This record gives sequence, structure tokens and C-alpha cells, in this order.
Amino acid sequence: MRIEYNSKIEQYHHFDFQPGNGTRYDIVVINDPYGGLLVVWPNVSTYRYFGGSDPEIKHLHGKKNKFDEKAIKEFLDGVFI
Repeated sequence: MRIEYNSKIEQYHHFDFQPGNGTRYDIVVINDPYGGLLVVWPNVSTYRYFGGSDPEIKHLHGKKNKFDEKAIKEFLDGVFI
């Protein structure tokens, strides 16, 4: 078996936060080599987040819940913008 590493994950961020809606989020955010940031909510779902002047979040897989997606996006907007 041959394994090639094209890049190394230089940095990741781990956040454990409660936005005040009664839910607790425990997420890991890493740079995505295809653009944006990968947001992993273990055992729940994965998103791709794009910050900047017009931030957006895209659901990639797992449980899709618009309320959770909004809470995570709002948190990330405050951290990465």
C-alpha cells in the first residue's frame, strides 16, 4: 500500500459552546484544502463554512437541522470574521 500526503493539517480549533437556546455544541474546525473550513460536530453532522464579507455554511452530511446550522453559523461568524 502506498500512501501520499499532499498536505498536513497545520491547525485545528475545538469549540464547546452554548448559544443560549438550551443546546450545547462541541465542534472541531479545520482548514479545508478545497476552500473554507470543515466543521465537524462528531456523531451528528459535518458542514463547510465560508467566512468573509458574505459568510455562509453548507451542510455536507449527517443530521440536517436548520436551527443547529444557524446556531453554528452565528457562532462561527463571531469567531472567524
